[in-house]
Amino acid sequence: MVTIKLLAYMYLFFVVAGAVTIVILLYLRYLTNRAFKVMLRMVDANRDCNYDLARFLPNVQGLVKVVEIDEVFYEITYGESALSKAYGGKRQTVVREISRPDYSIRLGIIPLSPRGYQKYIYMIVFETLFLLIEMDILMRIKVTNDAFYNFSKLQAFLLHDVKNVTQFIRSLLFNVDRTEGVDREHKLIEYLRESTPALKVRTDKILGTLEIGVAKGGNGEEKQEVDVAGLIRELFDLHSVKGEVTGKGSVLAENHLLVTVFDNIVKNIREKSVAEPGLRCFASVSEKDEALQVTIGDTGSPVKEIGRMFEPFYTTKGSGLGVGLFQARHIVKNMGGAMTAANTDRGVEFTISFVKAGRGANPAEGAAA
Repeated sequence: MVTIKLLAYMYLFFVVAGAVTIVILLYLRYLTNRAFKVMLRMVDANRDCNYDLARFLPNVQGLVKVVEIDEVFYEITYGESALSKAYGGKRQTVVREISRPDYSIRLGIIPLSPRGYQKYIYMIVFETLFLLIEMDILMRIKVTNDAFYNFSKLQAFLLHDVKNVTQFIRSLLFNVDRTEGVDREHKLIEYLRESTPALKVRTDKILGTLEIGVAKGGNGEEKQEVDVAGLIRELFDLHSVKGEVTGKGSVLAENHLLVTVFDNIVKNIREKSVAEPGLRCFASVSEKDEALQVTIGDTGSPVKEIGRMFEPFYTTKGSGLGVGLFQARHIVKNMGGAMTAANTDRGVEFTISFVKAGRGANPAEGAAA
């Protein structure tokens, strides 16, 4: 009889304990769901603020109230930026700090209730908020560092051509000062004739680079009808590229901009031909209605990541800067045209199209809208 009663009590105990455990688990699930909802709202708010802490942090206060956090305070520094919200009270706080060479974070919260089950939920939200803040700072630092790095590469790109032009001018001045007699004057003139095409390409590239991102006005070079097929032939000769240019056509444009566009393409083919001696180049120019289409390609190997050809600062060459083709397509787009690259049966082909309509207008206005 005693054994039966003992078993009954044990059965009742396990039933009650199981029921209590289920209630606790359901309540923990409820608390966890509340925390996850707040975490998702914070992530969405951070994204809506474009990961800008100055905009994001003022919105946090309203989001964390639901998880028993009464107030959020912080001291954050990164780069030249500093954000702070002070707390001068004496209530119990939860604080976390981190200090790195590039940034420092001190984040604190004031919970409404110190109860254990409430601490479980607000600490989850607190840790998530801290990680979001650190992620935003690291993103800003990376973007800033990349910007400085890319700017230095662009600066090196410009300085390379500027240096060549400067050296030419200095050597010219040196020779002019020492030119005496008809023979030497004749040699100087012949030297100028031979050097002018290369010098013109350099100066046109510099002008084309400086045009990027600059609003067009009436201060640029006067537009003229440029013989595109003839220009490409000149660049083939200048870079010693073996190839044939077929067709004919002209476009109204600033000459130095077209030189920049086609020189970047031909120069890339020339550098490729060093590694592939049997490579040949081909180009065709055709006019149809009010459009001019140019195709330039080579018979060499395909480009593995052809979709990234025009990505700024992307290059497959060990010494390349990765701005030439980006610059070329930018110019074409500003002229109202389009530029693409593709691997074809013949090889790698660049296709450039120009709209010839509205010759009395500025062709660069096509991309202004």
